[in-house]
Amino acid sequence: MLIDVKKIFDTYTEPVCVSASEDFSEDDFPGYKIAEPADIQITVILHNRLVELSIQVKTQIQYECARCLEECTRPIEVERVYTIRQADLQDPDAELPFTPEGCLDVKELAYDELLLEIPTVLLCSDDCAGLCPVCGNRKPCSCRHETSDPVDERLSILKQLLKD
Repeated sequence: MLIDVKKIFDTYTEPVCVSASEDFSEDDFPGYKIAEPADIQITVILHNRLVELSIQVKTQIQYECARCLEECTRPIEVERVYTIRQADLQDPDAELPFTPEGCLDVKELAYDELLLEIPTVLLCSDDCAGLCPVCGNRKPCSCRHETSDPVDERLSILKQLLKD
């Protein structure tokens, strides 16, 4: 979906509100999927010669916990506000994804915002202990093994140096 920002500079004096639903199920995200369509709300307001664009994206992500490998779902909500000058519409290095005609690609902007908002390491909970290195079950597990960390024999010389 495209929003003609150039036209807003030229003709609109009232706020423009746009609602959209975008499907990101086929898009490539690092370590997670967006299985349901994202709800996108955009409000564009012209203030003197500046446009204020606010975007809100709501969706759910599906991922595997980085510590315990459990399948998880988490709601994500992103809110951003941008200020656009008319000169930005022609700038190839503009922060927003404008077309050469001065239109804003809403799906590309929402995709970029989701990439920036979602953490690179996703956990099922902040206190997830992960998997037991001995039995492979989620911690705390019921297997019987030493609670102290096993020491690599090649590093035993360092332990002796600490004692001296």
